[in-house]
Amino acid sequence: MNFPFFIAKRYFTTNQSSNFVHIISWVSLFGVAIGTAALILVLSVFNGFENLVLSMYNSFDPHLKITSAEGKTFNPTEANTLLLTFDEIENSALVLEEKVLLKYQDKEYIATAKGVSEEYLELTNFNSLLIDGEYINSFESNNVAVVGRGVAYYLSMGIGSMFDQLSVFIPNRNNTTLLNPATAFEQSGVLPVGVFGVQADIDAAYIITPLLFVQQLAERNDAVTSIEIKLKDKGRMLILQDQLQKVLGHNYLVKNRFQQQEFLYKILNTEKLAVFFILTFIMIIATFNIIGSLSMLMLDKKKTIHTLRSLGCTVQDIQAVFFEKSMLTIILGIGIGLFFGLGLAFLQQTFGFISIGGGSFVINTYPIAIVFNDVLLVSITVFVIGILASWYPAKLLGRKLFKK
Repeated sequence: MNFPFFIAKRYFTTNQSSNFVHIISWVSLFGVAIGTAALILVLSVFNGFENLVLSMYNSFDPHLKITSAEGKTFNPTEANTLLLTFDEIENSALVLEEKVLLKYQDKEYIATAKGVSEEYLELTNFNSLLIDGEYINSFESNNVAVVGRGVAYYLSMGIGSMFDQLSVFIPNRNNTTLLNPATAFEQSGVLPVGVFGVQADIDAAYIITPLLFVQQLAERNDAVTSIEIKLKDKGRMLILQDQLQKVLGHNYLVKNRFQQQEFLYKILNTEKLAVFFILTFIMIIATFNIIGSLSMLMLDKKKTIHTLRSLGCTVQDIQAVFFEKSMLTIILGIGIGLFFGLGLAFLQQTFGFISIGGGSFVINTYPIAIVFNDVLLVSITVFVIGILASWYPAKLLGRKLFKK
């Protein structure tokens, strides 16, 4: 066995419960363990909330979305023909989105009318999003709509009065002036047949109608704003995105789910990164216990250092003894922290014993998602902090005490 490690192991395992220095050493160990467990738990909770938020958006967003690189709309014939050559595509739907003014009785509200082809039902499993009523495919008429829960709220569309006509206004593309209200807008009416709920931002922004209704109202025959795609294996989303982009060329843009909600992903990742740095900074402050305990141990063992010097140990050997003793504390602290952190995260994930409170959130308990990369990142971060906190006092004090 390496001689410095043998001495370091003896210092680490020797029972000296009455020794104040030994007590401080164990306090340092538990400080590292608590900091490691806190990092694991907080990052796991952030992962849980991230998965929860993204799952709500992803129920509305497709795996891939094809839009025009230039202009708002395009003719989907060419792109649809190319999509038929990809066996990994399970379904695709044509979509035309237009900003519209909605009027229901005496209330007005600006929203987005999303005209969709019949395949959209299978692409999003939209029936699972319905809160009340039926989906538009159940009706032969094109003048029907499923409205978002937020839109229904702002227009005061109660369940009892839900089958009154909803007026839809869109700017007249052929009119050169908006001064004449009679010709400034195209108008049509739809029958609200259902209410859907996904997420507050989406619910307050969209109504879903048949594609033909929006095309006729906007006078955009055979034009769409996007083609939404559902894949058989979402794990190959990024690979299929690159393949589709190459086949479709520069005239089209292919966006994956991350790019469709790019701002949201940036916010979630920024928040998680900020919390990680804050907790890491707290961990760095906590390592002052390690510096203090190691310094006190070296001063306490001053006579032992002179004895080791007499036996022929070099200053590097003395430094290695106390550095390795401190690193044993760090490693054990990381191990204990990972055990309790992952254990508590697993219990919360399985049983959900810690509730959020309030009763108004979409879930009742804190969500947890354990990610291996986060566990690895926390372990490496704490280990590096431990190395820096152990190396400096071992080097500085070891040299000074060796010369005395």
